[in-house]
Amino acid sequence: MAENEPPHAYSKKVRTPHISLFTLLLILSLVSSGCASVYSSYFTEDPLTAEEHNDLGVIYEREGKYDLAIREYKRAASADRGLVVPLVNLGNVYFKKGELEEAEKYYKKALGKDKKNIEAANNLASLYIETGENYEVGLKILLAAIDTQKPVPPYALDTLGVLYSKTGKLERAKESLMEACIQASGDERLRNEITKHMTEMGETSGCK
Repeated sequence: MAENEPPHAYSKKVRTPHISLFTLLLILSLVSSGCASVYSSYFTEDPLTAEEHNDLGVIYEREGKYDLAIREYKRAASADRGLVVPLVNLGNVYFKKGELEEAEKYYKKALGKDKKNIEAANNLASLYIETGENYEVGLKILLAAIDTQKPVPPYALDTLGVLYSKTGKLERAKESLMEACIQASGDERLRNEITKHMTEMGETSGCK
């Protein structure tokens, strides 16, 4: 997890989608010409696929244009109701905006389609840590998601360690955080976050 933002900070919340050259050129031309919000008036059909709407949302999110990102992620989710990624991305943007109820709603929608989605489970668990409630629920959701993940991503191990600590399972918390340290080798930002969490539970060794 990351302080005050979903842990996708370490894995791009969801992994950054591949954007084809054609799609990127189309999207950038729409954005640069100021037509992105009204392009539908020039076409009888939506020129973008669900994946391309999601990609455009990623661009807007990176630029801090969260309302535009939300619009595109919702278009992606509506265009292909089988896609999980735009739902996770919606949760992430709402989390960034501090609209935690909306974030929770979309993480749950994503998990409703894929309960093993590690990003959705991790970020929902982090949201519960942020709000200071539902620790046991978050722990259950995250454990279900990482059950088939080998190896478990270090950001998820960090979140798991915090949840174990919050629920009084200190030995398991220490084990998870130490494993997170090992897996996060080379990621100083995450290692600093893990060290902070270890210090909070009385462990002074930190990541070594």
